[in-house]
Amino acid sequence: PSREPIEVYCRVKPLQSSDESCLEVILPNQIKISPPLTNLRNGGPTKAMLYTFKRVFPDSTSQKSVFNNVALPLIESVLNGKNALLFTYGVTGSGKTYTMTGSGQDGGILPRCLDTIFNSIADYQAKKHIFKPDLLNGFDIQSEEEALADKEQDLLAQIISTKGNRNKFDKKGSDPDLVGRIRDTTKLDNIDEDNCYAVFITYVEIYNNTVYDLLDDVFEDGNRARPLQAKIVREDASRNMYVNAANELEVYSTDEAFEIFYRAQKRKRVAQTQLNSESSRSHSIFTIRVVQAPLDADGEKVVTDKKSMIISQLSLVDLAGSERTNRTKNTGQRLKEAGNINNSLLTLRTCLELLRENQNGANKIIPYRESRLTLLFKNYFDGEGQVSMIVCVSQHMDDYDENLQVMKFAEMSQEVQILCPSAVKPINTCHTPGRRRAILAYKEAINNGGLNSNPLAIGSGDMLENGVASTSKSVVNGVPKGYGIFAELFTEIPDLRFIEPDDNEAIPGFCSYMDDNLKKFNQLAREYHAKRSDFRDILMQSERQAFLAAQEVQSWKSLYEKEKEKTSAIEAKAANADAQAAKMKRKLDECEVAVKKLRNQLSEKNTLLTQNKAEKDKVKELYSNKLSQAQDKLNKEMERKLRSQKTALEYEMRRKDEKFRAVKRLLSDEDIRNSDFENIPGNRARLPIDSRSIESLVSGIETPKSGSSAGSCAPLATPSGTVAPSTNCRSTARRMGIPVVNRRYRRSRSAGDVWLEHKPKTPVPLNTLMQPTMTKRKSVTKLTDIKDVTEKTSKYCLMTQGQDSDGDLETRLYK
Repeated sequence: PSREPIEVYCRVKPLQSSDESCLEVILPNQIKISPPLTNLRNGGPTKAMLYTFKRVFPDSTSQKSVFNNVALPLIESVLNGKNALLFTYGVTGSGKTYTMTGSGQDGGILPRCLDTIFNSIADYQAKKHIFKPDLLNGFDIQSEEEALADKEQDLLAQIISTKGNRNKFDKKGSDPDLVGRIRDTTKLDNIDEDNCYAVFITYVEIYNNTVYDLLDDVFEDGNRARPLQAKIVREDASRNMYVNAANELEVYSTDEAFEIFYRAQKRKRVAQTQLNSESSRSHSIFTIRVVQAPLDADGEKVVTDKKSMIISQLSLVDLAGSERTNRTKNTGQRLKEAGNINNSLLTLRTCLELLRENQNGANKIIPYRESRLTLLFKNYFDGEGQVSMIVCVSQHMDDYDENLQVMKFAEMSQEVQILCPSAVKPINTCHTPGRRRAILAYKEAINNGGLNSNPLAIGSGDMLENGVASTSKSVVNGVPKGYGIFAELFTEIPDLRFIEPDDNEAIPGFCSYMDDNLKKFNQLAREYHAKRSDFRDILMQSERQAFLAAQEVQSWKSLYEKEKEKTSAIEAKAANADAQAAKMKRKLDECEVAVKKLRNQLSEKNTLLTQNKAEKDKVKELYSNKLSQAQDKLNKEMERKLRSQKTALEYEMRRKDEKFRAVKRLLSDEDIRNSDFENIPGNRARLPIDSRSIESLVSGIETPKSGSSAGSCAPLATPSGTVAPSTNCRSTARRMGIPVVNRRYRRSRSAGDVWLEHKPKTPVPLNTLMQPTMTKRKSVTKLTDIKDVTEKTSKYCLMTQGQDSDGDLETRLYK
């Protein structure tokens, strides 16, 4: 099925004063919106934007021009059995309601639509109550007797309900828009004259995402107003959405429909805001439903078969304007209303965006049910009707930001493709076309007293010429032309004005004359009725055959068109296939050339690879020789180093052996001296045993300082474990005036050498050669007691582990 975009129009509201305008109509279908100068300081958009529509209506455009360009094609579709939707969109105060309703002297789209519909079907309207709503979004067809009974019941109910309550139905004079209203005279000619039409209207509003019927009874008992009851949206048997239990009223004229609309308009929710004195607080939907059904074979009554009935509707939607709280300063109930309005408009925008994405290949679910507004429009967006939109914008510079959002929504809406509604098939009742006109002409001829316009009224003096009745004489026996076969009756009537009283022949002769003429009249009447019946049968049969032949010709024509389309499609496919084959042949030739080129390159690269391989083998052999030479050289160098290290180690061992022998001799000499020293009274008690004297002596022997001699001051160990200072040390001490201190009272060097090792809780083990040596240490992971630092230890070591710049483990010691 074919698709067509949503038709979006733009209408500019005139400026009320000499304020600066932010809009400019560039072309009949293009408009430019320019930002205010304040955007330069505020950091807003500073570039003028161009937007294209199906048509742009400047501020000087009349209501009639808007109607002819936007709504008139929709009315034509509705009268042909298709559905249509038209809604106005824009910010608050941009002229949406005025575009839809207008004023009494200059009506908007809604009254002009009603005028055009009734002007077009005025001669073909069915009697009231012939079509009756079945409360399930459908209609029943009643007979004329049932329709008359329903009409009487409605009239009686109206009299009873209005008794004692004069305020229930306002008079027309109370509506200022109806007094002196200028009617639109537009009339459409594409009306099937063999159908009967009826018009029904409904008027609902969506307030705070709840549906209300504005055509409910305004008053109950007395004059006390009754609040509106919420309605629900349902789906009928044809999967069309409708408002359940909404009043659907049949109207017979524009004044009647507009009077009902005006009465319901008083119940529509409006309020005053800072931007609009009469701001709509709800979305209003006025629906015009046109029901049509064919006439019977006599062209007088409606066929009661529901399958032959066609129902179409035109929905005129006046959307509430989008609002910004920082401008309207709404609070309380007005703020809640604005929130619901903006949410419903946002849902509408979301549905249109998802429709656009789905037509580009996506498969997303459209959230129609998130708002009552989009749920009612679901059938139109799914391809059950034509959709048009009028975007109303204000020129005022303060409305720039809102207009920008409206333009973006309109631009996005034009990209949405809606399925075209399927063409309505003509009602095939096997009845003669033009039967309404034929029966009207026949009745008119009867009323005029002659049958000259009827082909059945052919007198004896008439003759058929090319199928047309003609008369050679204008008068037949003194009777004017046109009286047909009855013109020969009652000619030469006997004159009874002058007869004698005793004349017994005139009266009986007159009676016999009248009896003869009456017999002739009855015979001619019977012949006339028989001829008329035969001629009617012949005419009906010929018309039926002509109709069937026309249908057959139409079917053959449609079949021919289909075959022609198929042939054209096959020819196009063949041409496309030839083009594809030529294209593929060119590609094949190009691929063969490319293959040859690639094969040449492959052979060249194989040759290069062979050469590179030979060169690599030569280089490999060269490096293998060099490597073997280097390996031999390294082996010789390692053997030389090993020999030198072995010689050095042997020398070191001999040197250490000599040192140990020297120490052994010294120890033996010291034992002898200590035995002599212990014989001196008091020396054993004064000199304590120094367990480290021998180690210090050995270390002194191993690492003698330069300038020291064998006779330097060094303690001597005795066999009993005491240490005796050498004679040289004592003599030197006395000579320099240094008092000799008892070693027993000297502080031990190892008394304070306790390390406090501060390290991580789980350190990584160190496998290095250089390891810290701490003989006496206390390890902690956290310093909690100050006494550990001040009293129990004398040295501190902090170990940290972390990652260096190369990513390796780095260990640091702080002593």
